Amino acid sequence: MSEQHTATMPILSRDAIFRAALTFCLDGADASMYALFKSANSAETIWRVLAESHPSKPSNICASAMNELERMFAEGLVRWGRKPTAGMMKTFRTAVANWHNRMQDLPDMNPLALADWFTVDGTQWIVTPGSPCWPSQLEDLAIRSDWAPPLCLWGKGDPRALTSCSKPLGIVGSRDVTEYGRYVAHTLAEQAAASGHLVVSGGAMGTDAAAHWGALNAVHGRNQLTVGRTVAVFAGGLNHMGPMRNRTLFERIEAQSGALISELCPNVVPEARRFLLRNRIIAALSSTLVVAQARLRSGALNTAGWACELMREVYAAPGDINQPVNAGCNKIISEQKAVLLCAATAIEDICHEAHPPIMAYGESEASAQQTTESSRAASSTAGFSHSAHTENTTYPSQMPDLRAPSETNRVLRRAPIRISDLPETQRMMVSLIRECNKRHLVTTPDALLRVARTIAADDIPDIATVLELLGTMELNGIVERKADAMVLSEFVA
Repeated sequence: MSEQHTATMPILSRDAIFRAALTFCLDGADASMYALFKSANSAETIWRVLAESHPSKPSNICASAMNELERMFAEGLVRWGRKPTAGMMKTFRTAVANWHNRMQDLPDMNPLALADWFTVDGTQWIVTPGSPCWPSQLEDLAIRSDWAPPLCLWGKGDPRALTSCSKPLGIVGSRDVTEYGRYVAHTLAEQAAASGHLVVSGGAMGTDAAAHWGALNAVHGRNQLTVGRTVAVFAGGLNHMGPMRNRTLFERIEAQSGALISELCPNVVPEARRFLLRNRIIAALSSTLVVAQARLRSGALNTAGWACELMREVYAAPGDINQPVNAGCNKIISEQKAVLLCAATAIEDICHEAHPPIMAYGESEASAQQTTESSRAASSTAGFSHSAHTENTTYPSQMPDLRAPSETNRVLRRAPIRISDLPETQRMMVSLIRECNKRHLVTTPDALLRVARTIAADDIPDIATVLELLGTMELNGIVERKADAMVLSEFVA
């Protein structure tokens, strides 16, 4: 995949940092935390009140904050359509105590100081609800009263893959898959990707790997801009991706603009129970889920159960009744929990109409390549409302800090950007970038803050200010991310 078709690494938003900090405090999906968001709708507010309610705080501050937390929780439950009960309040207090304990393990109690820590020095991105690359179908997980949607997602690769298809195809099955199951998973994925659809699976050996390789192999003999992406979902932090035998697969997923994602913070170990929680993410991301091959006791059947509850279409490949590896699929077909998959090659029977992958902000990658300087509007695509971009398109500073790739931005915007026309704080950031270059420093947010403390401490006092400025400037095409550095756009005059 050439550089011009690779998405820039998203800049962390303030909201993403606080959501990451709150996720660190959780032990998996937590309905109590989701209820708080129903009331507060602000990760920063929840963090502040949670920190003030810590037992280490003075009793008057702690008690007042705890009362506020309980009020928010009760209000959130009502907005979620649930009635607060004494049992729920007791469960919530236990949850808060656990959050307080985990909070102490953070390297710094100020989440804004942990931007690099949460992203493993910029090697992982974080997307949140409201971001152009956030898969909104995850919100369907709120129909379960005992679990909830993730607060955010960590990822590697191209974040736009998550929203590149309005109805992704999930493919799951056993690790000890036979050649038959491997053929079903590989062929379905290849056919789906050839039609532009997104393929979703886990990261294990067997069926998962066969599905991803099928989607990746769809590029052979085809225009890579029209081929669908593939997304692997993990049950631990992304620095614990496994198995090691799939390392080449994971590298290929990234290289071909797919994505590797997790709802868990870096360094979280993928314990067995986390795989069952991970399965709900696969089910929620999928519009249609296919079980290629599964035993009676199989994580794939757990995923199928989630998909049924989420009212997804579920298909299963029938198999030899004398082989235990087929028993799970045969069972859910017989119980009418899944539709019998008639063929692995007739993808049009289970997927929607073929389409090119959709980029963030609603533009297909194929159409973006064809956009010229004189274009007045980009091609509209089904399922997205952001259909028009003029040649001088800029994005409002209040939008989330994800945007179309830097190459696309250069195609859409050729007019020079004059520093003298920028707001004072952005002019200061340009000066800081140039000062870092003079000092031969890699222009990371932390490096920019260190330099700012020597020459602009009053104007740029903290990392949050740096991140907000960089996010706004990247959205407006003033700066770009190259490797780990923020550099000035070639159009800055």
